[in-house]
Amino acid sequence: MPRAPLSLFALLMLLGCNPPTPQISDADMNYYDAGLPGMTEECRNKLQFGGIAVLPEDTDDCYKMSLPQRWQGLWRNAFESHAFCETPATRCRIEPEADPQPAYTWIEFKSPLDPRIKQAEGLYRIDFIGRRTVVPGNYGHLGLARHAIVVDRLLFIDRQDRPAPHARPMAGDQIVNRMK
Repeated sequence: MPRAPLSLFALLMLLGCNPPTPQISDADMNYYDAGLPGMTEECRNKLQFGGIAVLPEDTDDCYKMSLPQRWQGLWRNAFESHAFCETPATRCRIEPEADPQPAYTWIEFKSPLDPRIKQAEGLYRIDFIGRRTVVPGNYGHLGLARHAIVVDRLLFIDRQDRPAPHARPMAGDQIVNRMK
């Protein structure tokens, strides 16, 4: 009987000598580290050994985030664009050709939004409790945002522009949605 545990121990030791093969080289990981600073070590390992497909979708699952705090500003909801511009911003949009890029933060919502709001492209004034990435980087679509913010609790949302004539009509000209 004493040989079985010893054999099992030797087998486990041999298996431990063959670490998993990286899917992404160290040189490429340096490129990711430069463009996506603040990634947790756990996500960095997932990326290197499993590739992009195994990374969690949610920003707060991979990046160091601030403590929750209250935020107010404008949210531009558009195709491939979820820009948040903190108060006192009077406009908020992504300008891919602009150099330098206007200051904005990529925004994502933890809890589901009312489907009418989620589908209605436009500009909204919002008030929420959320967490922002601690380290500036390249977040959001095309990596144009310097930070990402996760909305944990939406307190208030108000439509600031009128929907385009071809957009699906909504009740009234503005959406006012106070959250509890």
